[in-house]
Amino acid sequence: MKRKAILFVIALLVLMPFTAMASAPQVSCKGGTCSNLKITKVTINPTSKAAPSKVGFTSYISGPVKLVQYTVMDSKNGKVVGSCSSYCSKCTKKGICTCSCIIKESGTYDVKVTAYGSGSCCVNMVKKAAITISSGEKSKKFVPSFKSVISGKKVTFKDTTSGAKPMKWNWNFGDGSRSTVQNPTHTYKKAGIYKVYLTVYSIDNSYKGVSNKVVVK
Repeated sequence: MKRKAILFVIALLVLMPFTAMASAPQVSCKGGTCSNLKITKVTINPTSKAAPSKVGFTSYISGPVKLVQYTVMDSKNGKVVGSCSSYCSKCTKKGICTCSCIIKESGTYDVKVTAYGSGSCCVNMVKKAAITISSGEKSKKFVPSFKSVISGKKVTFKDTTSGAKPMKWNWNFGDGSRSTVQNPTHTYKKAGIYKVYLTVYSIDNSYKGVSNKVVVK
């Protein structure tokens, strides 16, 4: 009799974890939108602008919510790079739901927020280019520079910036003309000495400038 009781207790202990897992909310998004559920606001807060970065999400939900899921996707190819979920037990009575995930690589990312209500209904919100994470390169290594080749009034400029990878360029040719391409060619209307300015922007939107004189004959 005692042996049977011991075996019964052991069986219960083995089954308990699986029972707990099965009781977790399993909500799908097959029933369309919820008429009484709405995502009113979403805030996104990276702890760092450089990878790897922990990103915190807070959503404000009106209506009965069971689960809120956050999915981080590469803005260029839609690849999922991170996700997290906040169950109703972790949301406050005011419908404020939070969670966080780690973004390991640099890039620009969209964030999709999905709130699940009663039954199998859900509502979505997508924030385009919501997160920009740099590669972690230090700005002190970011040194803008350029070279120029003069042929008459035609000048070809070459960006020779070193350090952090440039993402944007802003050229001022000194005669009122500008360009945003990396290696532009500019033709001056008359001879003279022109001071050319180049402003280079890195992936984290930091920028530095440099200037050189060109002599056009």
